[in-house]
Amino acid sequence: MTESQKESLYATFELFPLREVEPSLLNTFYCEINSDLTNFIHSTALDFEARQIAKTFVLINNHKNEVVGYFTISMKSLSTNGMSKTSIKKIDGVSNSRVCIHSFLIGQLGISDTYAEYKLGTLLLDDAFSKIEMAHDLVAGRYILVDAINHKKVIKFYSESGFTLLDTNLEESENGSIRMIYKI
Repeated sequence: MTESQKESLYATFELFPLREVEPSLLNTFYCEINSDLTNFIHSTALDFEARQIAKTFVLINNHKNEVVGYFTISMKSLSTNGMSKTSIKKIDGVSNSRVCIHSFLIGQLGISDTYAEYKLGTLLLDDAFSKIEMAHDLVAGRYILVDAINHKKVIKFYSESGFTLLDTNLEESENGSIRMIYKI
């Protein structure tokens, strides 16, 4: 998405930290393909924010006063359990015996069904990268990790954005989710 396209969209849509969003507005978000996204923004995001588990950023349509989409970011230790020593060394960059690798996490990223036609996933991902880049200037981390739904469109979206699959057997992924990583 070009800068001029972003500017045009931001004339109507504006990104806010969750703490600046009226809580009742969160109920305007709905995602049929991934009910976890809907449940999180409706029931969990405020609690995660209050307990400092994750920070949520919400894209709002200022003209209609509704949620367009959102993403959450936090830190996560990537467990190397079950990985080959070669994979561990490649990801860690130094050691092949590392038990966990500290990473930034995009735990949730979704667009409300009402706005699916606008293809705003890339816009939200760019904003998430920007927030993580600011944190990366202060806190070490080699990768961005996403826990995403195991769905062809989702895998394609993240792959086209430079993420690679961490789980090799998609059929056996836990809870229908997958992990993908992006080297910073």
